[in-house]
Amino acid sequence: MKTAIVIPARRGSTRLKDKLLLKVKDKPIIAYTVENCLKVKGIDRVIVACDDEEFKKVLKDYPVDIILTPTELQSGSDRVAFAVKNLDFDFVVNVQADEPLLNPEDIHKVAEGLREYPVATLAYPIENEEDYLNPNVVKVVLDRESCGIYFSRSSIPFYRDIDFNTLKNLKYPLKHIGVYGYRKDVLLTFAYSMEKSPIEEIEKLEQLRLLYNGYKIKVFIASKDTVGIDTKEDFEKFCTLI
Repeated sequence: MKTAIVIPARRGSTRLKDKLLLKVKDKPIIAYTVENCLKVKGIDRVIVACDDEEFKKVLKDYPVDIILTPTELQSGSDRVAFAVKNLDFDFVVNVQADEPLLNPEDIHKVAEGLREYPVATLAYPIENEEDYLNPNVVKVVLDRESCGIYFSRSSIPFYRDIDFNTLKNLKYPLKHIGVYGYRKDVLLTFAYSMEKSPIEEIEKLEQLRLLYNGYKIKVFIASKDTVGIDTKEDFEKFCTLI
C-alpha cells in the first residue's frame, strides 16, 4: 500500500496576503509544514499541489514534488485530487499548507487509519468556552467507534442542563483539525462525482458531503492543538511559538 501526503497551496489569500510565503526566522510558513510532513513515518512521497511558480522557488531545496494545478480549482481537496488522479497511490493525506505546527505522529495516525476506514481526520479538545462558541472553530461529535456523527460551526454538543466545565469532563467539545486522509478511490469520487449535500452548502463544510453520502470518517485525537494561519493575529501567534 502506497501513501502520499499532498499539501495544497494557493498563492492568493484574502485575509492575509501571501500568507504561505511570509517568513519566520528566514523561512516561509509553507516550509515549516513541508518539514513536518517529511518527518511522517511510512510515507512514500510528499507533494505540494500549488498554483504559482513562486512555491517552486522557495521549496527548491526540499525533497518534495511540486505539481502545478489550475488556479480556478475551488478547494484544497480539488487541488489534491487533481495532483494524484494519475499517480499510483492507495492512500492520500491532505495536509493544509497553513498548518505549520502539526505533529508528524498525528499525521501518521491519519494515514494508518486508512487501512480500516475510507476517510480519517483529527480533532482536539476545546479548552475554553470562547472557542466553543466561535463559528470559525469547527466542532465534531463522535460515535462509539470515534467516527464523526456531525461537524458544525455551531456549538455541538449543546449543553442544555450543564455548564461548560462539566461538558469538558465528558471529553467534549472537540475542535476539528483539518487534516484529511482518503483512500484514493474515495477522494476521486468525492472530488469528481459525489453528490453535494444541503448541509454542506448551509455550513460551508465540505466533509459533510461524505457523511451525507454514507461514508464513515474516523476521527483520531491529536496529541496537541494547532495554530492554523488565516489572519495577521494567527501569524503573530505562530511567531511567538517558533
